Amino acid sequence: MDNQAKQTVNVFDQYMDILRNTVMTVSREDNVKALISGDNEGYKAYLVYRDSYTYIKNIHEFYDWMNIYIIVKDKNYIMSSNPRDVVTDYDKKGIPEMRWYKYLEDGVKETHIMSDFIPPVSSNREQFAYALNIRNIYKWDIEGYIIATIDKNVLDDLVRGTSFEKNGFMLVLNDNGQVAYNSDPSILGDDLPIEQLSNQIKDSGNYAFGINKDFYYSSWKSRTSGWNFIAFADKKYAEKEVLDFQLLVFSILIVAILLLIIVARFVSDTYSKPIKQILRFIHDIEKKEFAGQIDLELEDEMGDLINSFNAMIASVRQNQVLKKKAEIDALQKQINPHFLFNTFQSIKALAQQNDSRSVIMMIEKLSDMFHYNMNRDKSPMTEIRYEIEHVRNYLDIQRVRYGNRMEVFYDIDDRILPYWTLKFILQPIVENSISHSMEQMSGGYRLDIRGGFDGDDIVFVIRDNGVGIPEEKLIKLREYIYDKSGTVENDNFGIGLRNIHERLYLLYGDGYGLTVDSVLGRYTEICVRISKMDRKEAMQSVNYIDRG
Repeated sequence: MDNQAKQTVNVFDQYMDILRNTVMTVSREDNVKALISGDNEGYKAYLVYRDSYTYIKNIHEFYDWMNIYIIVKDKNYIMSSNPRDVVTDYDKKGIPEMRWYKYLEDGVKETHIMSDFIPPVSSNREQFAYALNIRNIYKWDIEGYIIATIDKNVLDDLVRGTSFEKNGFMLVLNDNGQVAYNSDPSILGDDLPIEQLSNQIKDSGNYAFGINKDFYYSSWKSRTSGWNFIAFADKKYAEKEVLDFQLLVFSILIVAILLLIIVARFVSDTYSKPIKQILRFIHDIEKKEFAGQIDLELEDEMGDLINSFNAMIASVRQNQVLKKKAEIDALQKQINPHFLFNTFQSIKALAQQNDSRSVIMMIEKLSDMFHYNMNRDKSPMTEIRYEIEHVRNYLDIQRVRYGNRMEVFYDIDDRILPYWTLKFILQPIVENSISHSMEQMSGGYRLDIRGGFDGDDIVFVIRDNGVGIPEEKLIKLREYIYDKSGTVENDNFGIGLRNIHERLYLLYGDGYGLTVDSVLGRYTEICVRISKMDRKEAMQSVNYIDRG
């Protein structure tokens, strides 16, 4: 149930991310700006109305589950991607008296996530919505709103097929503790103790609604909205499922024990003969410079076998990492599908605006990124100048997408550009910053990229002004990055930073790799330290590792 509830929240957040990105994109469209400001008259005004409607209609045709509304306060006018919801005088429709409109008018934030949006004409069913204030840049008063909406049946679809569909329900409470969604209102009735429920619900547990209505629940918080998603499953049904699972596990365990007994008898009869062959094999491996590090001491042959085998563990583990180098390289060279999708969306929007110069620029940048990822020379090494160029291409594309929200500053010492380094050590860090910092921010995002000498080493520093990392999570992240034993759990950090650090450590040794520093609410800074290498030294180092 936990996994199903968490997956439901994650998919909901993906929908809300699309609504947010759509609203931000529409707000930057020139015709939409002109429509809201109302500065045009006559035929020019007609063109503005026509082109604005065509623009949002095209978006709706691409996302047929989403509708877009442009509210012009000065003219009491609502333009919608749904023709039935176009309103020339929304006062007559009672729009200003609706709860969602009052929320927009009274709100202090620039963006709003709502669960009670009602289309002006076409429906009386509440929808989820993401809204943005559009202000006059001189007077700073609100001239209108841009709203992207999605029907609440999206959650009905997500709940369908889960363990809490027929034997439970999904409840969503907004940040004010009010019910934003209830997949089965019939279970609770009108006497739902919302305030009591909000105060008692934790991450997981059980909760009773009246007589013979006892539920297990799992609670998750939405990343985009801050709403609380609570999945309830009937306790009797859940306990039956657990019992059935336990019986299955017990049956498998009995079969496994029987198989182990049979195998153990077979192994015991054939153990002594191959033991000396295994010892000879291990001693042959030791002659190839494997070093021992286990303190276990036994006097018999089994002790010798264990000691020899354990002596190889560290080297074998390292070699396993190296043998997976091709898999790691392939993973790092993948262009994020979400990034690729948004890039093509931006190219499409620019093409619709007839901005051919920007379209050509983005295609050229994307082409250069693909060329860099193809790695036709099969080498993991490259000149620093090309690694920096790859990062610039990536950020140039992102800046077209995010516009004035993103500022990037470079401070690169030209003297380091001819030296060589591993590929793909900077762009994943930058991408990580955008995903975990900029996309969580409502204000401007600044990214500083510096590169220069530190003695005989080369150091890169990537720093953002984002939300930062809580101290406990930062400690766990560092443990995960520097863990050599493989015992520290991932904890949803992904493999990107650790992957980069492992490759740098294997190539350069102790003292090189990543360091991470962050202050919650202020910044996150990642330092990359590498050894200064020319082309010949880089190729020799890579060849040495490959032979390992």
